[in-house]
Amino acid sequence: MVKVSIHPGGEGDPAVVTVMLQAPSWEFHFSAHLSELARLRSIREADWSARRALQIGDAAGIPVHWCINDDTVTALIGHDDETWHIAFLMPVDTIDRLAIEAADFLPEPDPPARYPGQLEMF
Repeated sequence: MVKVSIHPGGEGDPAVVTVMLQAPSWEFHFSAHLSELARLRSIREADWSARRALQIGDAAGIPVHWCINDDTVTALIGHDDETWHIAFLMPVDTIDRLAIEAADFLPEPDPPARYPGQLEMF
């Protein structure tokens, strides 16, 4: 089981969060914009054998690339998904939980205008 924690802050942008993924034998911290984390919902399309990794977030200024093989997600930390420096493997349900928790940090959308395209009187 991998523990997922998201913490606001960093970079001066409230939409940038710090993510901690923690297993019994390792811990991985990275930062990402909430809009980038939302892309992790499509992790099942990031097939490693087809070289369709998703570049989402960075760890200490180094890009993080995400891919899947069967039900195992790999976070590859390096300048690209071919020449990475370190990798972390985790079950796909960890990424599902991360995507759900990241959605909790998104601001509520503005209500739609009652009359789109027209000026409203106060």
